[in-house]
Amino acid sequence: MLLNQKRVFVVEDNPGNLAVMQTILTQQGATVFFERWGQDTCRRLLDALPIDIILLDLMLPNGISGYDVFSAIKAVPELASVPVVIVSAADPDHEMDKARRMGFSGFIGKPVRLNTFGHYVASVIQGQHVWAPAG
Repeated sequence: MLLNQKRVFVVEDNPGNLAVMQTILTQQGATVFFERWGQDTCRRLLDALPIDIILLDLMLPNGISGYDVFSAIKAVPELASVPVVIVSAADPDHEMDKARRMGFSGFIGKPVRLNTFGHYVASVIQGQHVWAPAG
């Protein structure tokens, strides 16, 4: 399987989007951890280590953005080297440039697609960057 024995952490507040990603990832062999709101993400990530990749929504509730969560993750030495990919329906023309400047490993547009999502995740785990605005 494409993601066999890989550990994926998803930060996503929408239960439907989370369910779709979790289903695709587990079908590909990954173990999936998740956090819905972005408030305790670093603690939850540390509890789940080792993590191969973090998939991060940009639009989270309570005034928290994915960029805020990314900055917090990168400030923790044990998490700083884990690749982080945005998975968002936000405008890719605006967000991909900002994500590149900040040091993200990619952007995958929503809705995610069954036939490409697992491959994108695997590519990033293997050290590549993925910039796929159309999911």
